[in-house]
Amino acid sequence: MKAIINVPNRYIGRKFMAELDEFQPGSRSHLYEKLKSMPIELPYIRKNVREFIQLMDPLIADAETLQPAELIQILRNALDYDRYITDDDMPSPDDVKIENLNQLVMAASRFNDIRSFLDYTETFQDEAVSDNRDGVRLMTVHRSKGLEFPVVFLVGMVENILPSKKGNLEEERRICFVAISRAMKLLYLSHSLTYLGTAAKRSIFLDEILGNVQPHHACNTHPKLHHSSHNRRSA
Repeated sequence: MKAIINVPNRYIGRKFMAELDEFQPGSRSHLYEKLKSMPIELPYIRKNVREFIQLMDPLIADAETLQPAELIQILRNALDYDRYITDDDMPSPDDVKIENLNQLVMAASRFNDIRSFLDYTETFQDEAVSDNRDGVRLMTVHRSKGLEFPVVFLVGMVENILPSKKGNLEEERRICFVAISRAMKLLYLSHSLTYLGTAAKRSIFLDEILGNVQPHHACNTHPKLHHSSHNRRSA
């Protein structure tokens, strides 16, 4: 509960949480039950806590029947979460944070209950905790700068991603060159046929590399290229 009570900010500080930890309402020991029964003096905190409880109680009651994707949408709407994470009064659907949320909803829609979805998310591990130096390393193009690998897979080469919808074409081409030049021996270039449930157009950079169109500034690459397309399944 401590991780979510201030999302978005409800101005509940460490002092209040410390008092909540120490509060002993009879036999109730769960932090959320303490929150519901502890007297709160400050009006604005009392109001914010009441609103938090009004949000949580129905969700807790319906936890066994709510589907994960449905729950995420309820929270997005109830918390005005899109505006919160983008700090924008009118979040753009092209904002990467909004796109990530939409992807999360799509992933969640594959599961019928919250526990199954949580079990699925727990299968992911941060690469930083792995000691396997021979494994696959997943990273952004920007993070790969200065690094080289025997084999590189560059995925998501579709219009509006690479190149970005908002980016300058020449700058995006330079970013693409950074990505492909990380490969020492083999380079795999991949584009999806769909993205977020809609048809996707492969990147113009792929056509330039394959010689289908003439780039403004040709990029010579030494690694052997492997191009493939794949259909990203929508949940």
